[in-house]
Amino acid sequence: MARRRSSGITSLGFNQDQGCFTCCLTSGLRVYNVDPLVEKAHYSKEELGEVSLCEMVFRTNWLLVVRARRPCSLMLLDDQQRAFRAEVMFKSPIRALRARRDKVAVVLTSSVQVLSLPSLGRVALLRVPAAARPLCALATDPSAPQLLAAPAHRRGSLQLLDVSRAVKGAQSSSPAVVGCHQTDLVCLSLSANGAKLATASERGTIIRIWDTMSKQMLHELRRGSDYADVYCISFNLAGTLVCCVSDKGTLHVWSARARGGRSHVCALCAAPAAAQPQRRALCAFSDDCSAVVICEDGTFHKFTFSAEGNCHRSDFEYFLQVGDDDEFLH
Repeated sequence: MARRRSSGITSLGFNQDQGCFTCCLTSGLRVYNVDPLVEKAHYSKEELGEVSLCEMVFRTNWLLVVRARRPCSLMLLDDQQRAFRAEVMFKSPIRALRARRDKVAVVLTSSVQVLSLPSLGRVALLRVPAAARPLCALATDPSAPQLLAAPAHRRGSLQLLDVSRAVKGAQSSSPAVVGCHQTDLVCLSLSANGAKLATASERGTIIRIWDTMSKQMLHELRRGSDYADVYCISFNLAGTLVCCVSDKGTLHVWSARARGGRSHVCALCAAPAAAQPQRRALCAFSDDCSAVVICEDGTFHKFTFSAEGNCHRSDFEYFLQVGDDDEFLH
């Protein structure tokens, strides 16, 4: 999600435990804590230049940064020392990043390369179609299989690969291919332990949940009857809930558990600030009873929901204004 808006935001991204998010700007970089909403780090344009992508590695001091003037270069920033520790160059621009504690997946034009952290040495490579959206997901639980999900060459399909079995400097053994939709994939997400996979196609009417071991569909969740551009799908840390936001301006929250063979809709919440195409958004869970939405217009929304379907917006902020008058927290 690296698109420039009038707010100066070029991209947004939650960290792996969904407790922090990064805000890349034409004027630098900011890092925020979610609950409470507090600015934790602030880099000016003079320090970093225009930042197009950033991936925070859990709550560590590691920030993976791509600058607009060096789109083929991935840099590892030590926020504690405010200094770069490593850099690696690619032959094509970096389109997306996904990290776990020991690895980062880098989405390029026609491949996803997996690098070790903090050395940034390559440990796996996966070929992807050049025309596909820059999608990938990594299982982040250190005790679970190190699954990587990315688009496959067959339309509507994706490939799953255990990157822990990869051979350094070479392409890994053949990934498993899962046919998920009849139209192109626009969004995908893995649960933290890699056991569940969520996908959405360009139609955007349904979210499908898959078992990554059996490659079988577990649930089909109805988002709506009108076509929509799904911006983000997220699981909670336990993999029991899933949420999504789209250009329809709604946040959907479902149970990811089977209930009599059917999925259960926990809540449907209006998120007006995500309703227009110029206000793309990301969603995440702050706990099992609340979800947050961050938008490229600089707004922060927190929703509280119940299994009975009750939902209300419990917090709203302009996060770009948070910390402007305070000392920066590191």
